[in-house]
Amino acid sequence: MERWLIPLGIFVGVLLIGYGVRAWLYRLLARWAERSATRLDDVILQATKIPSLLWILLISAVIARQAVELDTELGQTLDRVLIAVLILSLTLVAARLLIALIQHYSAQARTVLPLTGLTQTFIQGLVLTVGVLILLGTLGINITPLLTALGIGGLAVALALQDTLSNLFAGLHILLAKQIFVGQRIKLDSGEEGYVTDIGWRSTTLRSPANHLIIIPNAKLAQSIITNYNMPDPPVNIVVPVGVSYESDPRRVKQILYEEAKSIIGDVPGFVKDFDPIVRFQSFGDFALNFVVIFRVENYDTQFAVWDEIHQRLFARLRREGIEIPFPIRTVYLRDASRRP
Repeated sequence: MERWLIPLGIFVGVLLIGYGVRAWLYRLLARWAERSATRLDDVILQATKIPSLLWILLISAVIARQAVELDTELGQTLDRVLIAVLILSLTLVAARLLIALIQHYSAQARTVLPLTGLTQTFIQGLVLTVGVLILLGTLGINITPLLTALGIGGLAVALALQDTLSNLFAGLHILLAKQIFVGQRIKLDSGEEGYVTDIGWRSTTLRSPANHLIIIPNAKLAQSIITNYNMPDPPVNIVVPVGVSYESDPRRVKQILYEEAKSIIGDVPGFVKDFDPIVRFQSFGDFALNFVVIFRVENYDTQFAVWDEIHQRLFARLRREGIEIPFPIRTVYLRDASRRP
């Protein structure tokens, strides 16, 4: 028992000192991070806060291990366990830190690999695979036969999981093509429409305007014709049809509609202010002269908030100007059935 008292005392002492130094250091770094302009330091602190507790524990165990003599086999086993735990903890921290960094940069700009469920799975799998291979090499295990077996087994798995792998690679293609991003509104040629909430390793999730989730396999999404309402840029043109009586002067109607459209753009939020509205005499209808007024709003969703104001303002202005908006009219000719041609 006395043989273990000194190593135990060293372990407890180093552990307490390490936790004290860690607490002081993190308080200091937290104050420094609050004053800095970038959030990278916050990301690093958050990613290493919990694992640092384990690292102090491992350092204490390694120092205490040096103060006790163990059997060769037992000592080697203990050393390998400590190394394995250290490598695994560093691997998990690396995966978490990479995900946090991508999340930080993707919030600022469209990166090559935006943060989605598929991105997180891919990064975690890649980092964990590298960490396990390093661990096996450190423990003296020859990984060449393992890689060969994985290659042969991977072929069999690929044949058995064709649909799953098809969705996986389709998801990677969607991400790398940079034509669809999380948060954008899209519509498929099959009719599904909504906001992209996540691109996973198997499927892409849309939130419909009715607040329902639409889950689409990546392979099907990659083969669909897609309308992206946020690209190439967010502003959207909206076309408002207006019909007036044949008794109206088309030139005067165009001038009135243009003036009122300019007034609407200046008064109502949501419009692109530097866009000059377009008024066109479109066609001779069955019962009205058909005009169109073209506005530009800031994004696709904004149009739903301004339609009501546009119609009310245009209708009120036409009534003030004495311009009639006619009802649908049909002229019906009746032929006497008793008369033969």
